[in-house]
Amino acid sequence: MLPLLLPYWAPQVYNLGPIPIDPWATLVCIGFVVGLEIVRARGIRKGLAVPDVIDGAVFTVAMGFLGGHIVHVLAYNPQRIDEEGWLTLLKVWAGLSSYGGFIGAVVGAILFYTLIRKRDFWTHADNIMFGFPFGWFFGRAGCASVHDHIGRPSDFFLAVDFPGIGPRHDLGLYEALLTLGIVIAFLIADRRPRRPGFFAALWATLYAPVRFGLDFLRNQDLSNADVRWLGLTPAQYGSIAMFLAGLGVIVYLSRAPAADTMAPDPEPSEE
Repeated sequence: MLPLLLPYWAPQVYNLGPIPIDPWATLVCIGFVVGLEIVRARGIRKGLAVPDVIDGAVFTVAMGFLGGHIVHVLAYNPQRIDEEGWLTLLKVWAGLSSYGGFIGAVVGAILFYTLIRKRDFWTHADNIMFGFPFGWFFGRAGCASVHDHIGRPSDFFLAVDFPGIGPRHDLGLYEALLTLGIVIAFLIADRRPRRPGFFAALWATLYAPVRFGLDFLRNQDLSNADVRWLGLTPAQYGSIAMFLAGLGVIVYLSRAPAADTMAPDPEPSEE
């Protein structure tokens, strides 16, 4: 009896005049808009100034794209520096690393809320963090739509039957499902007032361990196989660092005075 598998779906690119519309870019754009709107709406509900929320979120995301590409080159494709020169680090459209994006986003939030526009860092950064999984879900759905994270051969019921290479894990699909579960956890957790930093810690402790395990399912026999350092992918080292950082935030929150707890939502303004 043949195993039950997901059928392969070929990604389609449509042209709007000279502009190609592909599923990955479309879903990433949708994710950005959805995440930004959730951050904006929650920021208003928490009494934060809309310009501080929106400007900070956009700057953080932009730094995430830059960091994602830099790590994509340095950690996964260092040969591109010899081939294209150091300017290849600025070609943010030419490949992204998720953990590089996380690093860039953290740097962006720190720069924006501590130097560019000084505000309470944890309150604003954690508000952005709350909206992040909503956008990340669409981004990973985009990865699944173009199959850019093909894994090992498998007859798992969620494996995709790829033409020519047979059934394999589709890591973009798995991570989209993981992120959907985290979205649900965030919505449940947000029913109560939380100390700023709570959602950063929750994301790190939920996402990192599962991502660490999922990377063992990545292929090692195709041309796009990820580089390994001592048997682990760069993302697995990133997962270890993220999980430890999440535990660090939990310790910080446990020692912070009770006054740091985020107050209940203010009454709506008449403005």
